[in-house]
Amino acid sequence: MKAFRVAALALVCSTVCFGASKEIIELQRDVELLQDKINTIQRTLDEKFAQLQALLQVSADTTKDTNLQVHDLSGSVSRSVGTQLAPVTNLSQRVEGVSEDVRALKDSLADVESRLDKLDAKLSDVQRSIQIQQNPPQAPPPTVGTDQSGVAGPNGAQPGAPVAPPAGMSAEQSFTAAMRDFETGNNELAQKEFQDYLTYFPNAALAPNAQYYIGEIEFNQGNYNDAIKAFDAVLERYPAGPKTPDAHYMKGRALLKSGQRTRAIQEFRDLIANYKGTNAARNAQDQLRQLNATTTTRHR
Repeated sequence: MKAFRVAALALVCSTVCFGASKEIIELQRDVELLQDKINTIQRTLDEKFAQLQALLQVSADTTKDTNLQVHDLSGSVSRSVGTQLAPVTNLSQRVEGVSEDVRALKDSLADVESRLDKLDAKLSDVQRSIQIQQNPPQAPPPTVGTDQSGVAGPNGAQPGAPVAPPAGMSAEQSFTAAMRDFETGNNELAQKEFQDYLTYFPNAALAPNAQYYIGEIEFNQGNYNDAIKAFDAVLERYPAGPKTPDAHYMKGRALLKSGQRTRAIQEFRDLIANYKGTNAARNAQDQLRQLNATTTTRHR
């Protein structure tokens, strides 16, 4: 009986073990199939990843090449633009330089014209002085009196009477000395010498010139009201003298400097109307242009 039970138990165990073994085998087969699928998927993923890496590398290389091309193109464009704009930049700089040169040239020309005018005046004075030396005027009568300003002379004579010059003093030497001091900048002494010349030789040929240079000295020293009076003396005493146009012009400048713009403009207009073709008239036209004024009075 006992043996039968053992045999039955062994049979049951054998049956169970056979069934379990079969399930294990099937399970192993499923695992192997699953492992094959996993391996296949892994290989597929590896292949895809490798392809993706290749694409990324190609894209990176392409981007790098593109950046290099863009950089090269940008540099080329910059160089090309710089090369093309270089003439324009140089031209602009040259234009600015030429403008500065033109302004400097205008200033130089104005200065040259002013010096030429003064030189013409001085040459005229020298010519007159030479003429006077070649044909000296008769000596004035030996009487004493005052100069034309109405101030009593050295010996207390009445206004209007001729004044005798000191011994050894001549009109030619007096005017030459005054011009020498004027040209060397010794204005104070020159002004006194011109005034002495007018005192002792009021009717001499160079008297208008002496009176004019007194006004120019006052103008250069900034005494514009005194300069106006001196130029008025030229116009009143010597209306037909050689310095009349210049006296008109300098009077206009003195009026302008003293703030009398309207009177200055009228003075310039009168000068242009009455002394056409003279240097003084041309200078007056320049002054009117600078003042934006017309050369003639506008009538309403």
